[in-house]
Amino acid sequence: MNKTILKKIGMLSFFCVALSTFALQLPVTCYGEEYSLFIDSSPNIINIASERNGEIRLFTEMKYSFFTSNGGEAFIYFNDSESIENIRATRDSLGNLILKFNLEDLLALETFLVPDAFNDVEVVVVMNNGDAYSGLDEVYLADKQGP
Repeated sequence: MNKTILKKIGMLSFFCVALSTFALQLPVTCYGEEYSLFIDSSPNIINIASERNGEIRLFTEMKYSFFTSNGGEAFIYFNDSESIENIRATRDSLGNLILKFNLEDLLALETFLVPDAFNDVEVVVVMNNGDAYSGLDEVYLADKQGP
């Protein structure tokens, strides 16, 4: 009976060593990509002459949970202006961070905006620990009055 127990312990030990050796050779997952700030604006053409109050969304690849757990603060700059006011953070169905603001808040930066041209949009997210992540996109600002 002792031989049977020793064989089982020996097999279990061998299995644990083999599993550990295999696990150590697996590639390590790098979480750096979850912090990237690939920016995609929606809509990417904004009519600043319209009298409608619209919502503008900037989609990122940063995880919303990372943003909230690290106390992130977001800034959105158009053509090196001051940051847009009243930025709201939410998430999409994949858990990625979406930054939202109103057209009225964009129009407050009117002196920095170039109508009928592509304008640079920079998003900067600063965490409580001082880490900053940024991303760039272009948005066309149309200045056309509708009929």
